Amino acid sequence: MDEKFFVAKIVYELPDENSGRLKKIREEKLVRGYSVTDVEAKVTEKYQGFQHDWRIFSVGESKIDEVIE
Repeated sequence: MDEKFFVAKIVYELPDENSGRLKKIREEKLVRGYSVTDVEAKVTEKYQGFQHDWRIFSVGESKIDEVIE
């Protein structure tokens, strides 16, 4: 099975500097993996120790098939 690229969407909350209210921050990460489960494990490992509560909002296969460096 070949690795593919997936887009993992992560969400966490940070206090707004002006109002003090919590603001949702959404980020997208491009992750190379074999399956959605594999990608979830990689993201979880990467975010261990992150000081804010976070969660994976969604994971989907990317249309990107190659990264040229």
